[in-house]
Amino acid sequence: MRALSKQLKTFLIFATAAVLQTTCAVKAPTSSEELQEQVFANFILPSTWQSTALNSADSTITSNWLSDFNDPQLDSLVQEALIYNYDLKISCIRIDQAMGYVEMAKAALRPAFSILGRQNTKLGGDLGGGLNGAILSASWEIDLWGKLRNARNAEEANLLALESEVSFAHLSLAALLAKSYYLATEIHLETELAKEMIRISEMMVDVATKRFEIGIGTEIDLVVSEANLNNLKDGLLQLELAYANQLRAMEILLGRYPAAEIQINEELIEMSNAIPAGIPFQILERRPDVLAALQRFNSAFYRVGEAKAARLPRLSLTGGFGAITSQVVTLRPEFSNPIRSIGGELFAPTYQGGALKANVEIRNSQQKEAAEIYGRTVLNAIGDVENALDAVETVDGREQFLVNAVASNEKAFELEQQLFEVGKTDMRDVIRQQMDLYSTQINLLRIRSQKISQRIDLYLALGGNM
Repeated sequence: MRALSKQLKTFLIFATAAVLQTTCAVKAPTSSEELQEQVFANFILPSTWQSTALNSADSTITSNWLSDFNDPQLDSLVQEALIYNYDLKISCIRIDQAMGYVEMAKAALRPAFSILGRQNTKLGGDLGGGLNGAILSASWEIDLWGKLRNARNAEEANLLALESEVSFAHLSLAALLAKSYYLATEIHLETELAKEMIRISEMMVDVATKRFEIGIGTEIDLVVSEANLNNLKDGLLQLELAYANQLRAMEILLGRYPAAEIQINEELIEMSNAIPAGIPFQILERRPDVLAALQRFNSAFYRVGEAKAARLPRLSLTGGFGAITSQVVTLRPEFSNPIRSIGGELFAPTYQGGALKANVEIRNSQQKEAAEIYGRTVLNAIGDVENALDAVETVDGREQFLVNAVASNEKAFELEQQLFEVGKTDMRDVIRQQMDLYSTQINLLRIRSQKISQRIDLYLALGGNM
């Protein structure tokens, strides 16, 4: 064992000296600033957003956006989804796989040791039958040109990209669940509104029936009111189905059995807080999908270095220690146990039919592609914010118009009912006004739901955390 330790120490000292004296430094990828100048050669990122919906006095991107809703039930559902959602669990498994590839790439930079043992026994019971013994061998490829380090760096960048993508998946899942949650609330409120319309329509049928019975009403008023009631009941059934389907969709996001039994908030919250959106450059520093695209570019950059280094000679150090015996072959007198050896192996690719050159060209093309994907991702991210800011501003304006429209239609419906009761109008005018009121009430509910949804989209676009 002492001799073995001495041989290994000699091998390691020799290998380390060779590494320190001969290896080349691995180039670092292009900085994010240089990459932005490259992919955005036709314009310059502005220092402010074009939309005026945000609070310009506050330049801090919002954090913990779920707290703005102040809804413990929603918080609990989001945490459940982050644990049990199947798509998210698949993404996390892929991170584990990427970590394994990183370890494999690191292992290629370390010495490799192996043991070979052999012992043969003849059927007669005597030992023999060939060479017997054990040999410990070691080998270490010296990373002269950075091929192995580039491969390791590429896998590490790929891992960082996956982690950023999973982080964005967390945000996207939370946003999707929150939007589904408040959409279910909207449908619930529409269902309650439909029930109220049915109650009013039933009263109108009663009035039309009594007027017809005493001879001051017409049969057409009666059948029109009955048709309107049945149409509203049909709409209620459709809303109840949509509500159940929405609950089931949420339960699938949560990894639950889709039984339409989930509990939701039965009121839409009021979004009245300011919008701290930060500045465009901050998007590049915190939005996970942008960071993932940057790491994908870095990985492609290192793959180019790996491909170029693969065209150059490779040097491997080898060493061995062991002992062998034989009762069949006579060993030469100068052959003594234990066996000790140390040496090297040089492999220089000379002609591979153009494969190595083609591989470099492919890797260069993949790097260019990754750069363009980064530019597209950044531009889409900025577009997401600008669109969300405009949508928030538009929805706020529409809400006020619809509030006024509902108030006007409520008054008009009340007046139309009074005219019908004294015989100055017919049921068709009453129902027309009722449908106008119902339509504006539904639109107001939907715009308030959109207001929440647009705010969630803005939080997601900004890359705000939970």
